[in-house]
Amino acid sequence: MTLEARFPDSQRGVALAVALVILVGVTVVSLSMLATSMLELVMAGSEEARTTAFQKAEAGIDAVAADINNFQVTGNVGHTNCTGGFSYKYDETCDVTSLTLPSGYDATGSEVSVRRESPLEQCPPRGMSTSCESYSVATFSMDSRFDATQTRGGRVELVQGYLLLVPKSQQGG
Repeated sequence: MTLEARFPDSQRGVALAVALVILVGVTVVSLSMLATSMLELVMAGSEEARTTAFQKAEAGIDAVAADINNFQVTGNVGHTNCTGGFSYKYDETCDVTSLTLPSGYDATGSEVSVRRESPLEQCPPRGMSTSCESYSVATFSMDSRFDATQTRGGRVELVQGYLLLVPKSQQGG
C-alpha cells in the first residue's frame, strides 16, 4: 500500500505564489538597507572632509602664531599681513604678503591673514598678572581658510583672536 498525498485542485501553485511574495519582500528590504548604507557612507565621507578642513585651517592659525614676527606691533590699526593669494571678503586687501610659515607646513588650499585690531597703547586685561606701567597690549585677529572643494574635500574658515603683550622697555619709552 502506497501513500499518496492528494491536494485539492484549488491548492496547486499556492506555495510558489507565497515564495514569490516573500522573495519580493526580502528584495525590497535589502534594497532599502543598501540605500541606507550608501547614504551613511556619503555622510561619513562628508564628516571626514569637514574634520580634515577644520584641522587644516586650525593648523594654519597655529603655524602663523608660532612665529612672533608675523605680528607687527608698529603700524596702524587695520594693517593686514597675509599669505600670498589671500582673497578677502568685502573687497578688503592685504597691506603686505609676508607671513612666514614653518617649512614643514603644507599650505595647499590654505590662506591665512593677520589683522591688527587695536593700538599698542592699551593696558593688559585684568587677571594677567601684569601692569599697565610695564606692558602694553596689541590685539590681532587671525583668519585662516582651507578650501578643498575642487577635490571633493571640505571648506572652512576660522577666525581667532591673538593678544600680544609688549614690554614698555621695548617700546622706546
